[in-house]
Order: sequence, then structure tokens, then C-alpha cells
Amino acid sequence: MFKKIKGRYAERKVNNERTVISYEDVPLDDYEPEKTDISLKAVRKIILGVLLSLVMGLIVFAFANRDVLTWDNISVWWNYEVMGTAGKGFPVNLVGADVDSGNVALHQNRVAYASDTSFVTLNSTGKEVSNFQLRYTKPVMKASENRFLTFGLGETAYQVHSFDSKLYSGTAEGGIFAGDIASNGRYCIVIEGNGYYSELFAYDKNNNRIFKYSFSEYYINSVAINKDGSGCIASGISNNSGEIKSCIYVLSFSDSAPRAKYEINGDYIIDSKFINDNSAALVGGNAAYVVKFGGGELKTIGYEEKELSNYCFNTDSATFSLALSRSGDGKNCDLITYNENGDLLFSINSSYGSKSLSSYKGSIATLDNNIIYLFNDEGELKYSCFAGTGSKRVMLCSGSEAFVLSVNQVRKIDLSTEASPDSAR
Repeated sequence: MFKKIKGRYAERKVNNERTVISYEDVPLDDYEPEKTDISLKAVRKIILGVLLSLVMGLIVFAFANRDVLTWDNISVWWNYEVMGTAGKGFPVNLVGADVDSGNVALHQNRVAYASDTSFVTLNSTGKEVSNFQLRYTKPVMKASENRFLTFGLGETAYQVHSFDSKLYSGTAEGGIFAGDIASNGRYCIVIEGNGYYSELFAYDKNNNRIFKYSFSEYYINSVAINKDGSGCIASGISNNSGEIKSCIYVLSFSDSAPRAKYEINGDYIIDSKFINDNSAALVGGNAAYVVKFGGGELKTIGYEEKELSNYCFNTDSATFSLALSRSGDGKNCDLITYNENGDLLFSINSSYGSKSLSSYKGSIATLDNNIIYLFNDEGELKYSCFAGTGSKRVMLCSGSEAFVLSVNQVRKIDLSTEASPDSAR
């Protein structure tokens, strides 16, 4: 046993009753746990504020995209992209022996076309959604989002379609030479006149006639309905002492007289389209034109002694583009894009021809000898890609992808993939 040495290992008595003082000189026992009570009312206000912010954001988004976020577009997307059975992808063989390059349309990666035998729609994965028989000798198709008008050129029969249904089959009072349809289902047709050069009829979505106008001076060969279906522009042609003369009519379906008339000497209109709510672009043989539905002066864009090789309209970006050949043989095309006012956005000097032309935001593509050439708005060649033999039309769906109509297929091309030996790269 060890011996305790006094003073060094003496036991110390612990004072368990010592008072403990905090830094604030307040006994710890006097503290109460702090509570951060948030009332139920405050929580509700926070949640309500977050929800309100989300709703306001959705409203702003929906308003900014109101042309796209229609009930019809949402319904088609849900039924055939979300719920629908996926297709086997592209290419997809055409139904019928021939599809004219003007009788194909693309909307949100969904394709519609009119062949010599059928009106057909495909979803984004190539699945056939509809297939309706057509009996036209020379079929013409006009499209606006998920609404389609088909008729036989010079014939009396016509049909109105949605993406998945035939909505109406009609018979005009005379042979149809022009027509157009709006995304809300309103449409118009132009027939050879009964005692007039031409007559224009407009109909609501229930196929009730809402407007008629008779032309006594010009044969109408092109018509474009505006986006809400409240009016149209109609362009006609006549002969003035051996010289071609054209006229552009601005027609409101609520007025009996034209809002405006523009006469053009020495030129004819090939095609026209409303590229936004108020502006229509018209492509002529010697110049392009911009007309405002609300009135004002006619904007003329001359071709500067170049020859029109091709053109395209883009309602998403409210632009139109021209391919003008510098050599007169369809080659060496300037690719030029204009806004809804007819102001130049960009011009690209290319050495290629333009069997077809397509634009997407700041990109423009031309098809030449089965090869797609895609440029940005700085004039840089981003991609060149073999489109397949027999290619007739290119339709950009993004800055690096395109759909192609060929003589026997609809194809989808990734332009960013390595080019084949048949291409320029």
C-alpha cells in the first residue's frame, strides 16, 4: 500500500454546490430555450407568394408563346407524342407515287403531306397518324400549324383536315385556283368567276361562308389568310397592252371594300404568306414585296438583276428568305433573309444552287445536288451533309437537324454527323 504524503496527494473535496454563472452573469437555470415560432398564417402567406410567383411566370411564358400553346397544339402533342405509340423512326416511305415539293409541311417535328393519292400526317417518330384518300388530278396543300386545306388545282373539290381527322369535304362553285387556311380553322378559296375574273370566298371553322369578294380587273392567282383569320391578301394578274400588270388587294372579312390596293407594272406574284399577325411577304418574278394588313406603303425589294432561284417563309421568326442566283443558271446564290418589315437581316454569298431553301432562327440551309449546306447568319458554313438521292426539299427543325422530302421518302437528317463521301466534306 502506498503511503499518502500530506500536501501532495491529499484528497480534495469537490464543491458540488458551486454556483455556475454565464457570461452575462445570469444563472443558466434562469434561461429559457429560444423559440422561433412561425404562425400558420405566415406559412400560408409564404406558400401563397411562391405559388403566385410560379403562376405569374407561367402566364408570362404562355403569353410569350401564345401562338404555339394553343389547345389544338397541346392536344396533338399529348395524344401523339406523349400517349401515342412510337413509330419506327425515319426514313418513312411516301404513300402515293408523287409529292410536290410545295405539298409538304413541318410543325413541331410533325410532318404532313399531300400526294397524288393521299393526305398523310406523321408524328415526330415517323408513326403514321392519318391517311385520307385524295382524288385530285393536281393536288395543292396549304398548312397552318395543325390545320390543312387540300384542293385540286382548277377542280371544284376541296377538303379541310386537322392533324388526325378529316373535318370537311366541300365543293366550290367553280374551279379553285388559290386558297389558304389559318390555324384557328378559318379558310378562304379563290375560284374562276361567274361573270367575274375571280371570286374569293372565306369560311369560318364551321364551314359557314363569312365573306365574298368578286374581282372584275384581275385573275387572282395567290391568296394568304392572316393568322387570326380576319382577313387576307389576294394578288392577281392581268395584261395591259401586252405588259404584265399585277395588283395586291388587302381584304378584311368585316369590310365590303378592300382596305388597300397596290398595282405593280411589269411583275407577277408567285406566292405569298403572312409571316406575323400584321405583315405579309409576297415573292414575285422580279421583286419581293411586304404588305401591312393595317395599311401603309408597299415595300418593294428588287432582285438587282439577279434571278430568283428559290424562297421560303418562316412564321416562327417572322422572316422570309430569298435565294438569288448571280449567274442566271440557278448556281452561285446569294441567300438573303428579311424581317417582317422587309429590312435586311443578313446576306450570304454562296457558290451553291438552291433546289430548296429553309431557315431556322439564325441559320439558313440550301439544297444543291442532294447536299444540304447550312450557314449561320455570319455566313459561315456550319455543316454540309448528303441528304440522299432524289432529295427535293429541305426543312430545318433545329440548328443541326432537318427533314428531307425525296422522290419516295421523308427522311430526318442529323447535319452534325460526319459527312458521307458523296458530300462536300
